[in-house]
Amino acid sequence: MQVIVISGSLIIRKGIIEILSKEECVSNITESHLFTDIYKSNYDLVLIDLNKNNKQHLEDIKNIKERTNTKVMVLDFYEDEGLFSKCMKAGVDGYILASIDSEDIVYAVKQISRGKKYYDPDLTENYITRGTTEYINDLTKREHEILICIAQGKSNQEISKELFITEHTVKKHTSNIFAKLNLKDRMQAALYAYDRGIIAM
Repeated sequence: MQVIVISGSLIIRKGIIEILSKEECVSNITESHLFTDIYKSNYDLVLIDLNKNNKQHLEDIKNIKERTNTKVMVLDFYEDEGLFSKCMKAGVDGYILASIDSEDIVYAVKQISRGKKYYDPDLTENYITRGTTEYINDLTKREHEILICIAQGKSNQEISKELFITEHTVKKHTSNIFAKLNLKDRMQAALYAYDRGIIAM
């Protein structure tokens, strides 16, 4: 595999290269501090240090996954469950934490080279337990207000009058809520709100 390691930290880049450079599945490995360098060649694997300061690159990751066969592995130093959830939705092939052992990094890369996926076990367990691809904290203030109204059984017309917005805007926010929380309909939204104590029974 042709691999590129992207991180703003020279130490991180050099450390990962040192770990992977001796592996047979890695034919060539490049490093960069610029995310845009992923477009300079047809890499088989992009290993990126992603965090709250460069989350905007999630859109680039989505584009890469949709348009190419390039594999993407994210390195997370903050154990950010929200970021993990978004990366899962973007279709990343691997997600590892900074606390990972060097042997496990090698294992993860080998798994990906075989067409499989590798995600940090603890984050994966939390992700499955929550049963949703996004979290309530991802909602805007307005979306949170509308979720409460939905849980109260109010119609779009009633919500628009209460919040002084158009029904079209209510529908748009409702669609965003469903997408962020991985919900199918208003009933699921209501159950979600009650289950998490957002609104009392």
